[in-house]
Amino acid sequence: MASGQQADSPVRDIRFAFPSVPVKLLAPERLIPIYALGVVGAFLQITGAQWDVSAHILGIVETFFTPAHTVLYTGIGMVAIASLSGLVLRTNMAALGKISPSFFRGVSIAAFGTALQVIAAPIDFWWHSTYGFDPFLFTPAHSLLIVGMIIGGVGMLIGSMRLLRARRAGEELPGPPRLVNLVPAIVILGLAAVWAQLNFLGYWATDITGMAYTFGYCSIPQFRAFQCSPVNGDSLASLVSFLVASGIFAAAGTIIFWTSKSLFRRRGVITGIALIIAAVYSAAVLGFSAFELSFSNPQGSWYITNISPDQGARIALFIPIYLLSLIPVLVLDLSTRISLRRSRMVLLSTLIGPFSALVDGRFSLGLSESSLDMTGFAILLFPMIVGGLAGWAILNGTTHKIFRALALLMRYLQIAETSRNVSGSDSQSSHSVPDQQGNAGTSWRPYLRED
Repeated sequence: MASGQQADSPVRDIRFAFPSVPVKLLAPERLIPIYALGVVGAFLQITGAQWDVSAHILGIVETFFTPAHTVLYTGIGMVAIASLSGLVLRTNMAALGKISPSFFRGVSIAAFGTALQVIAAPIDFWWHSTYGFDPFLFTPAHSLLIVGMIIGGVGMLIGSMRLLRARRAGEELPGPPRLVNLVPAIVILGLAAVWAQLNFLGYWATDITGMAYTFGYCSIPQFRAFQCSPVNGDSLASLVSFLVASGIFAAAGTIIFWTSKSLFRRRGVITGIALIIAAVYSAAVLGFSAFELSFSNPQGSWYITNISPDQGARIALFIPIYLLSLIPVLVLDLSTRISLRRSRMVLLSTLIGPFSALVDGRFSLGLSESSLDMTGFAILLFPMIVGGLAGWAILNGTTHKIFRALALLMRYLQIAETSRNVSGSDSQSSHSVPDQQGNAGTSWRPYLRED
C-alpha cells in the first residue's frame, strides 16, 4: 500500500474515535496527556505536603506510610512518569522532526526536580527512622523534596503554558480536538499548584526552628521545653521570619495574578485559581486541623499546645471568614486589565500583594489568632506591599527598579516631612527629590513610569 494510505490506517482512526484505546507510548498524541499527568501530580504533591505539615504540627503519631505521604508520593510518581515519558517522546520526535523541541523544555525542567525528589525519598525514610518524625521543613531530606517539588511544578506549568500559547497562535497540536480543548484547564490547575508551592517555599525559607534543629543549635527536648529562646514565638528572629514570609506570600500571589492575566484575557480566571487554593487550605489545613482537634485529641507539639475541642470548633468557624479573603481577589480580578500602563500595574501590585497573601489559609489563621494592634498590622503591611512590587518586578525582569523606586519614595517622604516643618517653603518641594548634588526639582514620578 502507499504511504498515504498507511497514514490513514484503521488503527489510527480507531485511536482517535475511541480515546479509551491506549495511544502508542512514543506517539505525538501523548504530549498533552504528559503535561496533564504532570500538572495533576504537582497539585497532588502540594496538597499532600500541606496535609502532612498539618499532621506534624498536631503531633499526630505516624509512620512513614501515612495517607498524607501517600498523596504526596503519588504526586511525585506522577510527575516522574510524566517527565520520563516526555524525555523519551522528545528523543523520538527529535529524530522524526514532528514536534518542536520548545514543547519539551517543561519536562526537562521537571525531570531535574524529580531527580532531586528521588534522591530525597530514601534520605527522608532514613532520617525519620533515625531521628523520629520532626515537624520541620528545613531538614536535608525535606529541603530536597520541597525544592524538587517546586522545580517540578514550575516545569510542568512552563510546558503547559507553551501548549496554550501554541493553541492561541493557531499551531496544530497533536491529539483530538477535545483533548486540545483541555489545555486551558491544565494551565489553570498548574497555576494553582505553583501558587501553593511558592507559598510553601515561603514557609520553608523562614523555618527558623528547622534551621536551629538542622544545624544543631537546639534539640527537640529544648523545643518542647521552650528553651530555644532565639526562635521562640516572642523573639526578634520569629518576628523577622514572619515578616519575610508575608512578603514571599505577597510576591507569589502577585506573580500568579499577572501571569494569569497575560495568559487569559477573560476575567474571572484568577478568582478560580484562588478558589482552588482556598479549597486546598480549607480541606488539608483548616478542615483537617479542626476535625482532629475536635474529635481525635492529638498530643500536639510546641507549635500548638492548647489542645481542646473548643480550639477545633474555633478553626472550623474561621473557615467561612477565611473564604471572605477571595472577595478582594474577585474585585481586583474583575477591575483589572492587562492593557494597563506599567505605572498603574505597579500601583495595583501594591494592592494585589497584601490581598493575595491572605489566600494562604495558614497565614490568615495565624493573623486571626495573633495579638497584633494597628501598629503591628501597619508594620506587617509594609513587607506585603514590597512583596507585591517584587512579584511584579520579578515577572517583568525589572527587580532592580524596586530598590530605586523605594529609595525615591523614601526620599520623597522625607522631603515632604521637611517641607511641612519649614514655613514658606515652595509647595513644589513636596513633589520633588534632590539630584546627586542635592538640588531640588527632579520629579519622582517618571521613575515609576515605564512608557
